[in-house]
Amino acid sequence: MTTPRRYFAYGSNIVARQMTHRCPAARAVGHARLDGWRFRIMTRGFATIVPDPAAHVLGVVWALTPDCETALDRYEGVARSLYLKHEIPVEGFDTLVYVASDEAPGAPKPGYLEAIIAAAVERAFAPDYVAAELLPWLAR
Repeated sequence: MTTPRRYFAYGSNIVARQMTHRCPAARAVGHARLDGWRFRIMTRGFATIVPDPAAHVLGVVWALTPDCETALDRYEGVARSLYLKHEIPVEGFDTLVYVASDEAPGAPKPGYLEAIIAAAVERAFAPDYVAAELLPWLAR
C-alpha cells in the first residue's frame, strides 16, 4: 500500500465539496499553518502564495493517493505551468504545495474568494487571519 502524500491547500481546495469532487479518495488530515508565505490572488483571479518572512498562510492538509495527486495536477494546470509543484515543510512535514507561476496581484473571479472565506469560517480558521489576509482581496 502506498503512503498517502501530504498536500497543503490554502485556496479553493479547502472547500470540502470541491475536494470531494476532484479527489474522492482524499482525506482531510487537519488544519495547518505555513510560515514565511502570504496568501495572494493573482492576475488570473485564483489563489497563490508568495514568500514573505513576516507572514503565514492557514490551510488544510489533505492525504492524497497517487490518483488524487494526478487529478489535482490536471486541475491546477501543472502540465501548462500554471501552477508549479513544491515540497515545502509545513509544521515539520515535507508537504506538496501548488504555487502559481504568476505572482502578480489581481482581482478574484466572481464567487471564488467568497467560497474560500466561507470554508475558512466553517473550518474555524482564526478570525484575524480571515479579516487581514482574505477579506481585503474582495475589495479588488
